[in-house]
Amino acid sequence: MIGKRLSKNKDKSLSNRVYCTIDGVLTPVVYKALETDYITYTDLYVTNEKRIVQQSSLTKASSLSKPFKEVVGSSEVKVNPICVFDYHSKIKESSNKVGYWWSSYGSTYFSQLTAELQPVIGRFGAGVNGSSPIYFFNKSFLTLSDNITLSGDFTVFLYVEPIPEVANVHTNHRFLGKSDDADMYFSIGEYPYRSYSLSFSSSSIVLVSITGLYWKTAEKRLLITLQRSGSTLYIRENGVQVASETTPTTDFTFNQFGRIGGVTSPTYNGSLIHFSAYDGFLDSSLETVENAIIKSAQKAKG
Repeated sequence: MIGKRLSKNKDKSLSNRVYCTIDGVLTPVVYKALETDYITYTDLYVTNEKRIVQQSSLTKASSLSKPFKEVVGSSEVKVNPICVFDYHSKIKESSNKVGYWWSSYGSTYFSQLTAELQPVIGRFGAGVNGSSPIYFFNKSFLTLSDNITLSGDFTVFLYVEPIPEVANVHTNHRFLGKSDDADMYFSIGEYPYRSYSLSFSSSSIVLVSITGLYWKTAEKRLLITLQRSGSTLYIRENGVQVASETTPTTDFTFNQFGRIGGVTSPTYNGSLIHFSAYDGFLDSSLETVENAIIKSAQKAKG
């Protein structure tokens, strides 16, 4: 890159227009520049400046793809991520339909190869890959490359926007399921006067009671935190605990998002912005992780 020779030594940012040619087309370049004896150009991009800023801010957020240290009794233990899925990363789509979505930790991925069952990027498929939530509707769901089994203590995060098909009637928001077992799932609105359901089998299920017929939320989008510590299940919404229930200590296994078992209807209707699971109970790190997820998810548009 050739710069302009200056008569005085200066140290300031410049706003010179810089272009390059791509396939014969003159294209503006986004850059940083420093003027001393010559103009030095760094961090050159040919993508939208606003999008660069958004992506940069996301990479500077607290990393969720790392172990967190917790103290149990007198011992320090590590709580490791099992999978971390974010709306802004590692999504392969065609015509805004999601075919693959890779975890930013490990090798796990979601997939859906049947076009009519694929979720879409943005409401009604009008979003932008890397900037918009993933929307599920009309029987769409995703399947994991491998089963995930939560044994002992665990922590799961879901940042979602459940959309009722009938106004204010939140039913059958089916988040996590197992393709060969319709009795193992995590859901909202499976039963009247109940909100959350965590089912391990037909005879072993945790139900959260509510006063009204249907679950209600003051926020359209919310972070759901699901945790098991020993025989206690905790559920939080946007960082506030809303339930504490006795739970079985048996394994919980899932390999789907959006439906339970092989049940094709009803399925989840709404968006997914973040999903992650950890192999232990996050305590001292919990609010830090929740705040990082919320901060990132609030940038999702469309």
